[in-house]
Amino acid sequence: MSDVFRILVVCTGNICRSAQAEQLIRARIAQEHSELTPVVEVESAGTGALVGAGMPAEAARLSEQYGAHPSGHVARQVAVDHVRAADLVLVMAAEHRSAVVRLLPRASRNTFLLTEFAALLENAEQNPNGQIKDLASDSTTAKLRAAVKSASARRGYLPLEDSKPVDVIDPYRRSEEVYKDSAQQIVRALDRIQRAAVSISRRISG
Repeated sequence: MSDVFRILVVCTGNICRSAQAEQLIRARIAQEHSELTPVVEVESAGTGALVGAGMPAEAARLSEQYGAHPSGHVARQVAVDHVRAADLVLVMAAEHRSAVVRLLPRASRNTFLLTEFAALLENAEQNPNGQIKDLASDSTTAKLRAAVKSASARRGYLPLEDSKPVDVIDPYRRSEEVYKDSAQQIVRALDRIQRAAVSISRRISG
């Protein structure tokens, strides 16, 4: 098994939501968790990708505004090999999860809506139930894989208010306000994921 932890982010066209999330995750790792840079790879793709296209100006501006680097993005179609190689697949809407699982049924175990993954990590942080200990490992990559496995095991046990995660709005060809709302959804979800993941990591280390 590879010692690189691979994250695949998926939306429809791979020019707005998944592109932004990919870039923001990569930027946060580089700026705030540089120790993960050698072991985490982040990519994105689309279920109906505008193959070869760059990001709309509105999406690119927002990506840059939140600290990422949108230049050079090129949309690509998600393929089974991308899914097979990924340790974690983050999708923007329920339809994308269905598409990923159709490509590779066993990917149901490690494919999550972005907002769902945030809720599951928060639940793991607040209700360890012995699973935090299971994340202890000498390998950073093994810890990350164990965290994904733990999140998957928590499905069905979320509080009612978190049990129906929200899709991230598709802003393509819509107003500038919708682009902003969509980007803010992504940023808020990543904030939740990052905070919970750091808290869990500290608990393991402590």
